[in-house]
Amino acid sequence: MRRIGLYGGTFDPPHLGHTEMLLQAKKQLDLDMVIVLPCGDPVHKSDVTNKQQRYEMCKIAFADADGIFVSDYEIEKPEKSYSLYTLRHFAEIYADSELYFIIGSDSLEDFPKWHKPEEIAQLCTLTIAPRASHKFNKAKDFAEKTYGANVVVLKDEPLNISSTELRYLTQFGLDIDGYVTPEVKEFIGKKGLYRDLGEICQKVKGYLSHGRYLHTFYTTLEGMKLAKKLGVDVKKAFYACLLHDVAKYIDQKDWWQYGFVNNGEYPPPVVHAFLGALVVQKDFGITDKEIINAIKYHTTGRPNMSDLEKIVYVADIIEITRGSALDEVRKKVYANFDEGFLACLKSSYNYAARRVGVENVHKLTKDAIKSYRKLAREKNEKRKIDQ
Repeated sequence: MRRIGLYGGTFDPPHLGHTEMLLQAKKQLDLDMVIVLPCGDPVHKSDVTNKQQRYEMCKIAFADADGIFVSDYEIEKPEKSYSLYTLRHFAEIYADSELYFIIGSDSLEDFPKWHKPEEIAQLCTLTIAPRASHKFNKAKDFAEKTYGANVVVLKDEPLNISSTELRYLTQFGLDIDGYVTPEVKEFIGKKGLYRDLGEICQKVKGYLSHGRYLHTFYTTLEGMKLAKKLGVDVKKAFYACLLHDVAKYIDQKDWWQYGFVNNGEYPPPVVHAFLGALVVQKDFGITDKEIINAIKYHTTGRPNMSDLEKIVYVADIIEITRGSALDEVRKKVYANFDEGFLACLKSSYNYAARRVGVENVHKLTKDAIKSYRKLAREKNEKRKIDQ
């Protein structure tokens, strides 16, 4: 009996992590072939690149990968794509074969929300590609016990890159060599893909050092990821994170242009945040108060912060280039955002206290710590009562 892998996705764009993972799956599971299925009209995603361009990129990306073939089945379907319908189609074509449906470990957590997961589980073996530091044992057990799914896990994590990250690397004008094939990179350049935000990104670049620009890039990625998780406007998170440090290197002699005066109430580490709230209005035309406040309070914090303010505050602290010392804080943020936010607030307060002395920590930071500690205590007490 033949073994056939099926791997669907947006592929916006396809990258070397995809190829590496599929070749590993083919070898580990002794698959006769893997069929790549770029989706036409994704059910859960509305803002994607033209389906034909994504299909063409897939053909280019997997052209030299032995035993990997690209299908236009989902591209050509007039209706929205569901995994169930795709599996039914290929189960009929390859009736004498075993189907291995390859998904990321993050998708396994959403499996109960899929269209008829119980039928999907009977049509294929769910094949899980683990994501970096992502735990999915509970989701695996649930799929096996609830739906009778046969679940296998690939041994190695693929190249740690995402299509989202590649799109924004391109938007920021940063290098994607080593993440996509040269041919895919050339296609992206020729078609002008992922350039709609390039102008503002390049303008921001003019305000920052290279290192600070990279920090801004990773803060923006982190902020958008958190916004999506928490149901906050992702576009607002993008602009707030992108612009959060634009005033970092503005010389004091130029502050007057923005109507900014500092009579000692803003210590050096927080000046750029309050100045930045004015800079983004004058130089970038930002009028959204929520975005402006997220920039204004991203260093000090304050009591009663909006979700967007918290997201920018947290993303600035935990973005990946900040180092492994913050790994535990990162875990807290994604396990329980409120607890993770408080951990970030404490970390920032302790850092400021060491740097300038407790007496010189900004009043807003002290007020924020006091306010959110009290809120955490009240929640804990309520939890005990409810138990």
